[in-house]
Order: sequence, then C-alpha cells, then structure tokens
Amino acid sequence: MNKYLTFIFVFCISITNTYSQKSKNESLQLILGIADFTARTEQQAKFTTVLKERVTDVLNQSGRFHLVDIDGTARNESIKKAQSNYKADNWIDDKKSISAEYTLTAYIGDLKFIKINGGLGYKATITYSIKIMNTEKGSIITNGTRTFQSTESKIMLSPENALQDAITTTQDELNEYVKSSFPIKVRIARIQEIKKGKACVLIVNGGKKNGIEEGQAFLVKLNDYSMGSAFSAEIGKIKIIK
Repeated sequence: MNKYLTFIFVFCISITNTYSQKSKNESLQLILGIADFTARTEQQAKFTTVLKERVTDVLNQSGRFHLVDIDGTARNESIKKAQSNYKADNWIDDKKSISAEYTLTAYIGDLKFIKINGGLGYKATITYSIKIMNTEKGSIITNGTRTFQSTESKIMLSPENALQDAITTTQDELNEYVKSSFPIKVRIARIQEIKKGKACVLIVNGGKKNGIEEGQAFLVKLNDYSMGSAFSAEIGKIKIIK
C-alpha cells in the first residue's frame, strides 16, 4: 500500500503533471488492455512473450495503469480461483466484461542473436515498436507510437536470457515514454492546514509506487458530476515537499 504524501500549495510553478479529484469509487488508474505482441518473422514471434513480460513489468511499476489481458487468460484464471474459494479477494463475475480505455500492442521489427565461443554463450539485440490506441475509436493516441532500439546484451548462457538483458537496456527510455505519455493522477485524501481560507498543506493517497517524487508539481482539478458527466475545473496547484 502506498504511503500518504504531504503537499503544499504554490501558485507560481511550472506544471508537469495533472491531478483530478474523482468520486471515491472511481479509480484514477487507466484501464489498459494488453493485446498480443507480434513480430516480423515467425522465428522472432517465438520471443514475443519475453518482450511482453518485460514491458508489462515496466507498466505495472509505473503505478499508472490497471492492466487487463485482452485474450482473457488472466481473467479466466481469476474466475477459477475465485470459484474455488468464495472468500477470494480477486472474485470476478463470470458475465462481467472489462472495458479497457486503451489498448497496447508491440511489434518486434528486428531481433539478432550472436553465438559466442562456439555456441556456449549468446548476445542479443532487439528493435521493437509500441502502439497505444484508444480502444473505442481504434485510433493511435497522441505520442502513442515509439520505437526502442537496444544495445548489445551481455554474454548469456541462452538466447532467452540474452534477449532479456537486451530489453533491459531499453528500460530507462521506456520508463520515460510512459511517464511523458501518461501523467500521474492521485486523490486528495485530507486537508491538513488552512490559512486565510486557502489549503496550505494536503495529504494525497499516492507514493513512490506511483512514481511520485519530492519537488514534483501538480495541477489540481475538481470534477463536478452534478450534470451527469464530469465537468473539470482547475482549483489550484500543489508541489510535493515530503
């Protein structure tokens, strides 16, 4: 569970992230569907699972998404586990459909393995592209396409391990891509201090797991649902101090 963070209002700062105060039961995480990864050749397609696992790890660690597998494998497993244990926390209704706001897929454009020492070791390089689409419209979102090119991996005992190491060399760039394309969103949990009618110190329910760091600035919005759909109004700015 994330620890609460304390924020202070400031009014002359550059804004790099956005905050939306939503209803209590509404998650701030985007529902992101993970579609099958593809490759240029059948031989390369055998390694799409390795890429999918590493990309999914980065997405999970960002704290910005609730990931859904499009083919339903994970959901079906959850249903089976829940049915065998009626107290299971991960119960999912058999007839419930999970609607992903966005869909992510990836394509391996180039994959090379180099045998070292007569096949006793391997090096690998990979070039892959990611696409993120609006599920309903079927269109690629702004900044929704990016190509990543690895550097050469270390010498590893198997092609799979060499590929994993090669993908790791793209991880920093992938993290930056996720951060820039999907701003952090958190809720205000409590107002700690008020001066002259203004909130000065706040607690929000987000932490390092969400990618929040000291010095970050956030735009604060209040979503009014009285008219049915959300009407968003800016009500201030905050900067993290602790």
